[in-house]
Amino acid sequence: MIKRIYFILSLAFCANAVAQCDSVQVGNDMTVSSDILISGTYVIDGTFTIQSGVTVFVTPHTTNGCGELKIYADEIIINGTINGNYAGFGGGAGGFKGQSVSSITGHSTSLTTCGDSGTEGHISIEGGMAGEDGEGSGGGFAGADGQDGSGSKQYCGNFGDEAGLIGGAGGAGGGAGGSYGGTGAPGSNGGNGTNMATVSDLDIEDSYGATLGTGGTGGNQGSAYGTLSGRDIQLGSGGAGAGGGGRSFYLGSDGFNGGAGGGLIFLHATGDVTIDGTISVDGQDGTFGGNGGSGDATDDCCSDGCNGCDERTFSCGSGPGAGSGGGSGGGIFIECLGLADIQGTLSAQGGAGGGSGQVGNGATCDYGGGGFCSSNSMSTSNSDIAGEGGAGGGGRIKTYVSDCAQPNLAPSVDVNGGTGSNSGSDGNYAEICGYVGIEHLSESFLWSVYPNPFNELVNLHLPETVNANTPAQIVVIDALGKVVSQYSFEQTINTINLNHLNKGIYFIQIQHNGLQDIRKISKQ
Repeated sequence: MIKRIYFILSLAFCANAVAQCDSVQVGNDMTVSSDILISGTYVIDGTFTIQSGVTVFVTPHTTNGCGELKIYADEIIINGTINGNYAGFGGGAGGFKGQSVSSITGHSTSLTTCGDSGTEGHISIEGGMAGEDGEGSGGGFAGADGQDGSGSKQYCGNFGDEAGLIGGAGGAGGGAGGSYGGTGAPGSNGGNGTNMATVSDLDIEDSYGATLGTGGTGGNQGSAYGTLSGRDIQLGSGGAGAGGGGRSFYLGSDGFNGGAGGGLIFLHATGDVTIDGTISVDGQDGTFGGNGGSGDATDDCCSDGCNGCDERTFSCGSGPGAGSGGGSGGGIFIECLGLADIQGTLSAQGGAGGGSGQVGNGATCDYGGGGFCSSNSMSTSNSDIAGEGGAGGGGRIKTYVSDCAQPNLAPSVDVNGGTGSNSGSDGNYAEICGYVGIEHLSESFLWSVYPNPFNELVNLHLPETVNANTPAQIVVIDALGKVVSQYSFEQTINTINLNHLNKGIYFIQIQHNGLQDIRKISKQ
């Protein structure tokens, strides 16, 4: 008599990470009774339990290339917490501050010191640098570099001195948020430098007019990916790095990194699933852009007896960089072939966008005069503020259960996009019911697969009835149900080389004499 046991091919791999994720075979129950940091795939012949008050942290993708935790067990009980926050693809590095000073007339040192004071000269200061794109299929894109500021240095004349004025450089644009289930938001523009000055009773040298550097434009968001209710689940993507601040008399600062995406949690039970704790794969918040460089003035550069403000080169405030992007929420996949009692919290929020760096301040001079020297004054302006980075989109949560009408299938779900002036869009949550399994045939159909787990070679001991007239058809199927290898054998003892496969869970299916059977195996 044929027994029918229904199950699903169900482990969803992230192609970019699975090669670095270990697979562990556990021959009995696995109970987590204290906080632990783990990742990879656990195939458990028994019950997997996280006790109340205990947190399982998922090792971040940026640490070991994994960022995911997959549990295959007979029964799963989550009374504590699985924390996969920020464990997904990393955020992009922040952009560097502007540093260089250049001059088409060879007067680059005159930004901060006196030199060649009887000659007109040009000075240019560097804008902030953009960060790097976030990692992952939906990683946020970085902004653009800030533009340089420039102007004329101070000039000492025979019949009057003229102050120099250097326009502030622009800060780099902000990073966009990461996308996964929901789309991240674009980044904002970096802060503009300024070329404004307030003067009294003095002239400004204008051989090379003061030009402000505009802030770089913000980066664009990546695209959402994956399906709304299919059997795929993936890591969240990172936000792009923040922009660096522009240079002035003083250096600004570098931008900070973008937020990492949320990790991946996969739970498959051939029996019951109980979740009254918390499973979270939230994206990380973005951080600040680099500060704009502040302006100042050189010492008095002329040799006459009046040390007025017109004897100095002034620089304006340079723009700050806009903030970095937040990471997207990650993925949670829960599959229960028995009774589902899921009343805990499932969270895959996007991270918020980071804020602007601090503005670059201007400089002030007030000379009181005296004797034959006239009083004068000059003040340069502060830069504009920059905008925020883009927030990350929400992640994806999917539950596969036999009956969505079960009274205890009532999780608290959060797939909101990250917040801020540039908010990410929400992700999605799906409950999928009534799927079709694969038949496991009678025990009289004798065959074996070993070793399990395996590294490269798998031995197959097939039924004695296999011969040239009735060969056995062997199919190797990955965890998403895709056929990755197939063979036809006419003898009972065979060896196949599966070295080309990534680590993880697979199924070997046999078809022979009109019957079929299947075995689960794992590659270390």
